[in-house]
Amino acid sequence: MLTPEKIQEEQLLVERLQQRWMVGSDLPLELDALPESWRPLFEGLEEERLASAAVALLSQHQSALYQPQAPAELREFPLLPELNKPVLPYPMRAHFRRVTESVQSRSMEQTGLLLKLLLQRGYIAHPADWLPSSNDEGLPEVYLPWSQWAANERGSIDDSEALTEENWDDWYPASRLAKLRELRFSNPPAALNLIQTCAGREPADKRLRVVRVLAIRLSESDGEYLQSLLKNRSQKVARLANQYLSRLGLSSELESNTQEEFSAQELAEFYELKKVGLVKKQLQLLPRKLKSKKQQAIRSEFLQKVSLQSLAEALDISVTDLAEAWQLDKNRDYDNHSFVTNAVDTLPDKAIALLVTNIESYLDTGEAGMSLLHSLLPRLEQSRRAELMFGLLRNKKAKVDFQDLLKFLPEPLTELSWDDLKKTSPWKALLKLVVEELSESGYLQSIYLQRELTALGLMLPRETARQLLEALFEQGVLRADPATDCLRFNSELAGVDGL
Repeated sequence: MLTPEKIQEEQLLVERLQQRWMVGSDLPLELDALPESWRPLFEGLEEERLASAAVALLSQHQSALYQPQAPAELREFPLLPELNKPVLPYPMRAHFRRVTESVQSRSMEQTGLLLKLLLQRGYIAHPADWLPSSNDEGLPEVYLPWSQWAANERGSIDDSEALTEENWDDWYPASRLAKLRELRFSNPPAALNLIQTCAGREPADKRLRVVRVLAIRLSESDGEYLQSLLKNRSQKVARLANQYLSRLGLSSELESNTQEEFSAQELAEFYELKKVGLVKKQLQLLPRKLKSKKQQAIRSEFLQKVSLQSLAEALDISVTDLAEAWQLDKNRDYDNHSFVTNAVDTLPDKAIALLVTNIESYLDTGEAGMSLLHSLLPRLEQSRRAELMFGLLRNKKAKVDFQDLLKFLPEPLTELSWDDLKKTSPWKALLKLVVEELSESGYLQSIYLQRELTALGLMLPRETARQLLEALFEQGVLRADPATDCLRFNSELAGVDGL
C-alpha cells in the first residue's frame, strides 16, 4: 500500500506529465517519467505506443481523483409543468415550426392567435417547438405555468394558487398580471384591494401595468383610489389615474382648474359648432380656417393635452354630443388621430360607442378611418369587436384588408363559410392581386400577399381554409408555395375529435 508521501510523489509526476503534454511536447517517453505504480502496466509495450497509453491512463487517473461538485450557488429548477392538453401530433410539428417562425417575425399578437388556433383544435405546442419567453404577454391561459417556469427567478409557485398579498412577489410579472386581470373580471373589489396594497411596492414601469388593470370593469368605486394616485411619484401613473377619472366623469386635481379651463376655451375657439338638417337638427363641430401653420400646431397640441370633457364644457355640449359632432372628413388625419387617442383615454363608454359609429360612417370615404378604429379597440368589448369585424367584412365600400380584420379577433373564427367569404370585397381584391402576381412571376413573392394569406390562415375555420386553398390552386398557385404555409397548416390540423 502506498504511503501518503509516495502518493504525493506520484501525483507530482502525474502533474509533470500533464504539463508536458499541455505545452505540446513530443519527446519520447521513458518509464522513469511515470509514477512507480504505473510502470508494471507499461512493461513490454512498444516505444511508439507508450505515450498514447500513458495519456489514456492519465485521463482516467484525473477523472477518478477529481470528482466535479456543483457550485454552492447552484439552484435546481422544477421540471417543466405538464399542461392538461395533448401536444400537437408529431407529423404536424415541423409544419408548426415553419409557421411559427414566419408569424413571430411579424408580431407577438399573431403568435398568440396561432397558439389559440391550436387550442381551438384541442392541442398545445410541443415544448421542443415553442416555449414562452420572459416578455411574452397575451398568451392563452393554458400556457401560464410554462411562462412562470421559463422566467422563474424566485422559486416555484403552484399556478393553481390564488394571487394574494402574501405571494404577490413570488409570481413572475406576466403571470401575476394575468392572475390579476382574471380576478378583476370575477371580483373587482378584491382586485382593487390587492392593487391598493401591492402596486406601491413595484417599480414605476411595473406599477403602471398593475394600475392599468383597473380599466377592466372600471367603476365609481375605484374613484377614491384613483384620486390618491394623482400624487403618485410616477407621472405616468398619475396621468393614467387622471384619464380613468375622466372616463368616470369624476373631477381631478392633477392640473389647476383655471389652466385646464383656459386651454379648453382656447381650443374651443378653433372650432365652430353648427346645427344642420331640416327636420332633425344635427350638431357638427367644424374646424375654423386658420391663418398660419403655427396656429395649426397649437390646435393639434391642445387636442392631445386638453381633456375632452373640458372641451365639451367649453363648447357648452355633452361629451356624447362631442363624439357625434366631430367631423372626421373635415379635420386633418393627424388631428383625427389626436382626438381619438384622447377619447380612448378620457371619454366614458357611452361616448366611445357613439364615436365608433361616427368612424364607421367615415370608413366609406377614406382609408384613414381603419387606424382610428384600431385605436379604439382597447375600449371595446370582445362581442362589439366581433360585430365590427363582420360589419367591415360585409361593407362593400370600406377599404379594408384581412390584416386589418385580424386585429379585431381575440381568437380564430369558428363560423365563416367559404360562400360568404368569397363574396366580400377584401377577398375579391386579394384574388385580383394573386392573379396579377402569378402572371408576372408564377409564384407569390409579394410581402403584402404573404401577410394577407397568413392572416387568413390564422382567422378562418378549417373547412373554409381548405376551400380557399383549393380556389388558389385553381388559379395556378403552387401547392408548395411558402405563402400558403399558414393556410395549409390550418386546413390540415384536424381537431382532437378528428374534425
